[in-house]
Amino acid sequence: FHCFYTSGKRILSQENIYVIKDRETSEFRYAPIFAVAMSGLALMNEGKADTIWYLINFFLVILALFYLKKLVTLQEIDSKSVFILYLVSILGVIRIAFHNLNSGQSNILMFSSMVIGLYYIHKKRELLGAVIFAFSIMVKYTPLIFIPYFLLRKKFKLSLYIISAIFLYLFLPSLFIGLKTNLEYIKGLIPFLTNSTILDQITILTGKNQSLLSAVYRSFTPCVAYFHAPPMPFQSWNVNPVVIKTVFLGLALILYSLALIPPKKINFNKNARMYYNIDYALLSICSVLFNMNAWLHAFILLSMGYFVIVYYLIRNIFKDRLVLALLIISYAFNLFTTQSVVGKTLMYKIYFYSPITISALITFIGLLKIKFLTPPSAEFR
Repeated sequence: FHCFYTSGKRILSQENIYVIKDRETSEFRYAPIFAVAMSGLALMNEGKADTIWYLINFFLVILALFYLKKLVTLQEIDSKSVFILYLVSILGVIRIAFHNLNSGQSNILMFSSMVIGLYYIHKKRELLGAVIFAFSIMVKYTPLIFIPYFLLRKKFKLSLYIISAIFLYLFLPSLFIGLKTNLEYIKGLIPFLTNSTILDQITILTGKNQSLLSAVYRSFTPCVAYFHAPPMPFQSWNVNPVVIKTVFLGLALILYSLALIPPKKINFNKNARMYYNIDYALLSICSVLFNMNAWLHAFILLSMGYFVIVYYLIRNIFKDRLVLALLIISYAFNLFTTQSVVGKTLMYKIYFYSPITISALITFIGLLKIKFLTPPSAEFR
């Protein structure tokens, strides 16, 4: 939170917020409007502002889960099923949610904006949904991958609304700090993103980074810079970094293509809402895996996948044993690799093998099974 708070104070005095070697703001990789939003908290002392930010995020978690349930449930379910839906789905991300709350991260704000925006898009209030969804892109840029999806689904007006809202958010700070100053911030943002530590090898190889790129890189690279780092599976192969990046790009393209490809037309026409929800969950997982700096707190986006799968299992009366097994395995990689279960030293070693990345990929496979291999049925509409 200190990074956000400092950026808010600096934008009030129109100082540069994109300084690579500044220890206080070097991690601020957000659009100027986010700093403007933080400037309201920067008007008070940092301790009080931190408490308010915590309460805002706590409220947003509840709001996001409420809207997520409304988005995912295709028809009314009884109170027992609602309880199971919330209990089982939240179980997979509760420690991630608390990690976000305690560290003052922005992922909850991004996640809640995504979910609420998608809900209003589903309700045919596309302009409102687009404006809310576009704000999530101002917080984290990875939700941009939804726009090609909407274009392929022929939602051209919605795509135009989202793109227009992005430009609106980029220039809105001009009302507070002036057009010239805002243009300087926008001009400095892109070079800052490309020249910061986001692609530094130390950042990529650390076990804390659970992105797809990091998982691939660590598999082929000895992590000698880290104490207690275990031997990696293919480190003796001496693979060229260009080849490693090519493997990552190939895997990313496959995952993204599977999210974009529609199911059989007859299936989609009969269960359009279900398939949209599955695709939203797949794209959410892609969004976090494609994030170059996917620390644990970023995986709050798994919530959507868990909600979709658990709702499917409830409607299916838990008959789909394969999807149920995949969900359990995903939870195992997620929940049983924590410090409280395996201890600090072993957890440190395990994270070099990317357990959270694996958990996300297993969830992705479960969603693909529902999308492509589950026959359309009235009970899921």
